Amino acid sequence: MLLTCCYGVVDDLDDLMMITSVMERNGGVLRQRDHLASRLTFDRLVKSGSIARVLPGTFVSVDLLTNRHTRCAAALATYSGSVLWGTDAVAALSGTLAKSPFGPKDTVLLAHAQSRYPRPGVTWVRRSVPDAHRVRVNGLRSPSAAYLAVEASARDSGALIEKFLRAGKVRPVDLPAIVPLLIGSPGQDVRRRIVGASLDNPWSGGERTLQELLRRNRITGWVANAELVVGGQTCFPDILFEAARLVLEFDGYGVHSKPEVFESDRRRQNLLVIGGYHVLRYTWKQLTEQPDALIAQVRTMLARESTS
Repeated sequence: MLLTCCYGVVDDLDDLMMITSVMERNGGVLRQRDHLASRLTFDRLVKSGSIARVLPGTFVSVDLLTNRHTRCAAALATYSGSVLWGTDAVAALSGTLAKSPFGPKDTVLLAHAQSRYPRPGVTWVRRSVPDAHRVRVNGLRSPSAAYLAVEASARDSGALIEKFLRAGKVRPVDLPAIVPLLIGSPGQDVRRRIVGASLDNPWSGGERTLQELLRRNRITGWVANAELVVGGQTCFPDILFEAARLVLEFDGYGVHSKPEVFESDRRRQNLLVIGGYHVLRYTWKQLTEQPDALIAQVRTMLARESTS
């Protein structure tokens, strides 16, 4: 993309090419203070409408004004020391940042160790993210997935931890070391409890509840979401008792009622049964309203296999 302006040919073509090159490397973002020697060219680009100011001293290509990745990059370029936070950080770490356009009333949520005044287009959270947990994702500064998920667990009951575990962004072993880094922030007791319960690798709230039910009833010998190869195909059973050849699956209606998931569940169950595994499936209602019946069924299956 070569920037042009309504003044015709720019006097210093080298300046224009240099600015264009910098903008491309920076994801469509330019800081005015980085181009003081090319002020005339810069001003002409602004007046021609090729670039637009979005934050103090920071401009982006008009073609990218609604690109969320570009707007996040502009905010980070404007405020050194800051990192993405909240939904923008989650989207960046998940690779989905550019999927939703940046609207006229949207803001970029940033975290910084010191208080900052509100600015149009930016919302602030005061948070000191340790250097060891600052990462770059497609050129954007962000907290690590483990740090962001554990911090959020005080408010979301572990939903972000489950999302990142499911996507392979974090491992259960990564989580405990984050808790001491958040001492002094609200919700530490909740974080400790959720991180402890996350060590068994739950990929959803229903799986977390199922695991807690098994632990409470002292049923051991299982692993969660471990890679299992059956018939040359790989699957990740919610709960696997390998010695008993028993699989437990949680079926949440919101996810498992989707046609593609419904079909996948049946293919996987058939694969497991043909491979010699027994499969028990449970719903949220069975987990929460009929836990004794669930545990009795699991114990029956485990006892049957231990005597066979």
